[in-house]
Amino acid sequence: MKPFIKIFLLFLSIILFSCSGAAKFNQFYNQHKNDNNVSSFQVPGYLRSLLKNVSPEMNNVFKNVKDFKTISFSDVSPQQSQQIIDGVNNITQNYTDVIRNNKEEKKTLVSVKEKGDFIKEVLIHTDSNNNHRIVFLKGNFDPDRIKELIDGHELEDLQF
Repeated sequence: MKPFIKIFLLFLSIILFSCSGAAKFNQFYNQHKNDNNVSSFQVPGYLRSLLKNVSPEMNNVFKNVKDFKTISFSDVSPQQSQQIIDGVNNITQNYTDVIRNNKEEKKTLVSVKEKGDFIKEVLIHTDSNNNHRIVFLKGNFDPDRIKELIDGHELEDLQF
């Protein structure tokens, strides 16, 4: 009986660990979406399905996306800014930073979570002039396509 419990607990911990990034972001998103000076946007599943059928280009954009959220903070205080940065750092603990560009006027972070040959989650955080924007994508993304977007600075410049 004890080996069964150990195997079960090991299996459960692996599942929880593998889902922790999305869960952490959802917690962060839900915690802050009603704050003052915050704009948030989430694309529900049925809308993603509709968007895929609009055109081949839209299908290409949304075909691998399972979850898409963005949250923007405007005119934050230094204390709020630090809380946002700490929250993003907490979310991305088990991610790989593919871009971390720290300039005085603008800071950009692009972090990914990989599983096997696919990128499962992408988090993009920009911090500029007391404004923060965070974009979260979950799905099955081709690393080569993500690399193309990074090389072309398309992820850094993503606007919503």
